Amino acid sequence: MAQCNKCSFFWAAALMWTGLLTDAFSQITPSTSLSGGRIISSRKFSPTVTKMSDLGDDNDLDVAFDAAVVNRYACTRFQRYDNNSTTTEESSPSNPNIVKLAAACLELARRSPSGFNTQPYKLVLVHTPEQKKALAKYCIGHNAHRVRDSDCTAVFLADREVVRTMGNFADFIKSNSPVWKERKWAMIKMQAIIALFSSGYPLPRFLAVPISFGVRVGVSIVSALTRRLVLVPTLSNAETWSIKNTMLVAMTYMLGCTSRGVATCPMEGFNAGGIRKALKIPRRYSIPIIVATGSPYKRPTTVVETETDTSDDMGVTHGPPASGSKNATPRYSADDVFFGDSFGKPMAAF
Repeated sequence: MAQCNKCSFFWAAALMWTGLLTDAFSQITPSTSLSGGRIISSRKFSPTVTKMSDLGDDNDLDVAFDAAVVNRYACTRFQRYDNNSTTTEESSPSNPNIVKLAAACLELARRSPSGFNTQPYKLVLVHTPEQKKALAKYCIGHNAHRVRDSDCTAVFLADREVVRTMGNFADFIKSNSPVWKERKWAMIKMQAIIALFSSGYPLPRFLAVPISFGVRVGVSIVSALTRRLVLVPTLSNAETWSIKNTMLVAMTYMLGCTSRGVATCPMEGFNAGGIRKALKIPRRYSIPIIVATGSPYKRPTTVVETETDTSDDMGVTHGPPASGSKNATPRYSADDVFFGDSFGKPMAAF
């Protein structure tokens, strides 16, 4: 079965441009999942809804979402569950309630969108003292302290060989929408398109990388020679494509934690090879980000505040603007980053 799937991917890729999917995803229906004891389901909003307040007084989703966004910040120091306020090389035990909340937020984050709903990621929640210490060993600078002191750390993995999952993906689509059982050609075309966009070919990397590069160069040449009269997609390599999808999950996770009063700190200062070894992660997965999760540090009243208590490794302070904290992290002026209709054109006031 696996060999047949692989053959169909490459055979269909040669024909896919004769007719891309027109209604490939029209039969994929919303699903529900259980998170933290609650049912989380997709909601179909009426086309007449123009703002969230139109949903009624009991649906203040805009207020809740704004609060989560504004209050999220990178927590640079966490409260150890053992209340040890001194820096130590030993990992703190984890607060089980925080770990449960983090797990619920990871489940919620799986509702994040992904290309063709392929969900090209895996999630590892490190929470035992032994594994936190093993993970911290390969984190750089204060990131190691954050991993050891926080209650858990979410490790986000991006699948660079997503085409290897196409057998399971086909079964997943068919089980959620039986009509796909009769649409074999549409399924083959969809799998071929996924292979094209993801560059996640089921081949050894020494073959997959040059093939991906060749396909991307070929597509770019077609676009240049036809002066974009023939519209072709701008393709990414396998790692870039999978990371784009995975980072949507990571951001949703952090907002979910903030909405539940749990602090997070996204980190990229680590050795990916070491983390793979410590957590037994296959090489097909890249590690774009890890997120320490827990309760923010509560400074004892007898301790004098120092710069290192409130800043990161580069001396930058962090904090939520909503709290009025002097450490609230600033942002560029909206005029510098937000344009209307074309790049550099100021957005007209409404």
